[in-house]
Amino acid sequence: MSGLGAEAYRVQAGAELGHLLTWLGPEDTLRGMFFRSLQDAMLTLLGEAAMEACLEEVTGERDFVDFFAYPAVDFLRMVRRAAWLMEERGCEGQETLRMLGHLGTAAFLLSPAGRAMDVLASGTPRRVLENLPMAYQMMSPKGGPVSVTTLGPTRARVNFSRDVLPCAYLEGQLEALLKKAGARGVRIEGRRVGAFSSEFLLSWTEGD
Repeated sequence: MSGLGAEAYRVQAGAELGHLLTWLGPEDTLRGMFFRSLQDAMLTLLGEAAMEACLEEVTGERDFVDFFAYPAVDFLRMVRRAAWLMEERGCEGQETLRMLGHLGTAAFLLSPAGRAMDVLASGTPRRVLENLPMAYQMMSPKGGPVSVTTLGPTRARVNFSRDVLPCAYLEGQLEALLKKAGARGVRIEGRRVGAFSSEFLLSWTEGD
C-alpha cells in the first residue's frame, strides 16, 4: 500500500464507483459471467445472506446467463454493496475491490463458460496478455479496444480505452489471469488516465 491511509483508499474507491455509476448508460453492458462470479465470491467470503444483499441491487433479471449481456450499472451496484459488506468486516475499499476482481475471475475460470474460454487464459503469462484484447472483447462487448505493450520479458503495460470497472477490480482480474498462467510475484499498478480509460503496469516472475 502506498502512503495513502485506509480512509483515503476508501474515499478513492467510493469516488470511482460513484463516477462510473453516474456516467454509464443503458448501452453499457457486461456479460452475465461477471454477475455470477461475484455471486460465487460473496457466497464464499460472507455467505448466502451477503450474496442475497448484493442481488437486491439488481433492478432487472437476476438469473444470469454467462454470455448474455446485462446493464453494467447493476453490476457496479452489486460491487458497491459487496464492498460495503466487506468494509463492515474490516477490509478497506481498494483492497476489497481487488479481492473481488481476483476471486470473481478465479471462480469464472472454473465455471463451464470459463473452461470454454480456457484457451484464452492458458499458457505463459505473455501468451495470456497477448490474448487479453480478444478475451476482454468477449467478456465486455461494449468496452473499447485494449492494447498490450511488452516492456520486457516479465513486464508489460495494458491500456483499456473504455472500461466500466473500477481500477482495483481490474487489477484483481489481471492478477488472477497471470497467476493462472504460472506467474509469481505479480505486481500491478493501475490508474485512471481518462473518464473511462485506464492504464496498468504489470511485472511478474516466471513460475518453475
